[in-house]
Amino acid sequence: MVHENGAAELQHRKVFREEIRNAIREAIFAGELKPGDRIIETYWAKELGVSQGPVREAIRDLEAMGLVETVPFKGSRVRSLSEKDIRDNYSVRICLESKSIRDAIQNLDDPALEQLVTRLRTILCEMETSAGEGDLRSFTEQDAAFHRAIIDATGNQVLLRLWEQCNMRNWFMFSALTDAKSLRKLQAGHKKLTEAICQRNLRSATATLEDHLTSLMDSFIRG
Repeated sequence: MVHENGAAELQHRKVFREEIRNAIREAIFAGELKPGDRIIETYWAKELGVSQGPVREAIRDLEAMGLVETVPFKGSRVRSLSEKDIRDNYSVRICLESKSIRDAIQNLDDPALEQLVTRLRTILCEMETSAGEGDLRSFTEQDAAFHRAIIDATGNQVLLRLWEQCNMRNWFMFSALTDAKSLRKLQAGHKKLTEAICQRNLRSATATLEDHLTSLMDSFIRG
């Protein structure tokens, strides 16, 4: 049996680890850390006021997410994604999200589907505002919330965990999507997907999803 003080210490360490992981991840997404940049444990420990232990653990988490790689004798650095990495990632994400849409349309009863559609439409309104302002950071958060809402509605936690890994990698390469026009086009695709789900039109929903993600993939590769 774990002593109460020991359990509290473990929990505190877990919180540190999550906070550090989020801080480094945000630095990557914001472009403060670029592909190839080293992630220096001592810097982050000093910056966040923690020891190097939880920083090392957070870096391992980011490595599992595909954002970071560790090179022997050189330490950890922000990962550079090849075109193959991007294509492989998107092919898996299309499979995962197609399944979530299929399960939502085929398995949710009418009240549950209506609740999902209401949630998606709320996010769409937020996306429209962000697109109009050219606010990429806010838009990416809403994009993740939109796709996650569909998976959450299915209740499949395994699917959610796999999707989170793919989605982390996707927004790592968002430099091609910096103008309001591109964001409005993405928002329109989400709106079309929402209406297909509302109508339980599986064929239209999955085709729209595949077109949307393939377009994103092509943008990242060109960018």
